[in-house]
Amino acid sequence: MSAADQAKVREQLNRILETHHFKNSKRYPVLLRFVVEEALEGRGEHLKERLLGVRVFDRPADYDTATDPIVRVTIAEIRKRIAQYYHDEEHDAEIRIELLPGRYAPEFRSRRDGGHPASQMAEAAEPVISAPLSVAQPTEDAAPNASSPQTKARRRWPSITLASALVVILATCGFFLWWNRPTALDEMWSPLLAAKGSVLFCLPTDVGKKRLPSGEPVPAAPTRGEDRPESFLDFESLGQNVVYSDMLAALQISNIMALHHRDYRVKLNVGTTLADLRLGPAVLIGGLDNPWTMRALATQRYHFTGTDEDRYWIADSERPEKKDWSLDLKLQWISVTRDYAIVSRVHNEQTGQPEIIVAGIGMSGTAAAGDFVTDKVRMEELSRRIGPGFKDRDFEVVLSTDVVNGIPGEPQIIAVSVR
Repeated sequence: MSAADQAKVREQLNRILETHHFKNSKRYPVLLRFVVEEALEGRGEHLKERLLGVRVFDRPADYDTATDPIVRVTIAEIRKRIAQYYHDEEHDAEIRIELLPGRYAPEFRSRRDGGHPASQMAEAAEPVISAPLSVAQPTEDAAPNASSPQTKARRRWPSITLASALVVILATCGFFLWWNRPTALDEMWSPLLAAKGSVLFCLPTDVGKKRLPSGEPVPAAPTRGEDRPESFLDFESLGQNVVYSDMLAALQISNIMALHHRDYRVKLNVGTTLADLRLGPAVLIGGLDNPWTMRALATQRYHFTGTDEDRYWIADSERPEKKDWSLDLKLQWISVTRDYAIVSRVHNEQTGQPEIIVAGIGMSGTAAAGDFVTDKVRMEELSRRIGPGFKDRDFEVVLSTDVVNGIPGEPQIIAVSVR
């Protein structure tokens, strides 16, 4: 491309970036400008996902593109916003900057509309549809021979051209559908992402308090008398602290919300009401110390039970004698080598909203459950275990994780129940 053509592309790029589709974002303009400049400098063929992750988003050179899809997600959003920009007829005659599915290098084209002649850049950039070589027209003295090879070839050409175009169209549509197919991770969160209302994250705060015989913690609201917090520090310690593993799980899930541009809010369990849960979908984090989790699991096959004096375990209502999935919270933390967790997706009949539960017996189990529900590979495994209809079906999963010095290992599926 000539310097003049490059200047026209940069002018068009600036025009696009000044619109409301891009100017209110920091991430999208940076990536779009980078790929356009690289293409103008002749380096478009080198634009790969890892290169963009390192150069644009400051990822380390060895980062895992499978678990960190920031480049793919951002490119898809840019592609959508560019399409929205050119959807307006007033932009029909402008130079087009396009990002085709499956590619990171942009293409530059010119519309031959409204009496605007194509520039040299457009002629060089737009694909040329090849036509057959002209066949000499017969003179009056030489009538065409219907059986001649030239005549037969001329008759076959429209059919061949139409068939070729149809193959290209079908292949393009098939690739587009494959490229944009939802992943198992997308399907895992689909009911919450599709529901109306802000997603509520409900986190426990009353870790360490005495529990009722049912396993539910005693409400943390201060009462009159000697149980009433005497200072602000007491109040912070009793009512405001959140366990690190619970917050870590919430942060991991918040990344899913951010990738899908979904609003969410965080509330402590002691401040959450049934009315709050009816306003929109919810993520219930934490098990024994979150009454809302205990309440939601009470009618499901797998649920938490036990006591501080004995131990806690994940009970199976179909095999009530089974107590293999257990943890003694009285053990020294360094002695704990295994923890268990429940991940559940349910459409709560009482609230009328979809809920996802991420809860361990101990803190290591909750952290492992948070890893599980945000991991693409684990969701593919879960999707295979559940089978057709994974996107919409309610289910429970029991997880097991090794624990070393309080740190969980990889979560492993040990039981699945589908409703």
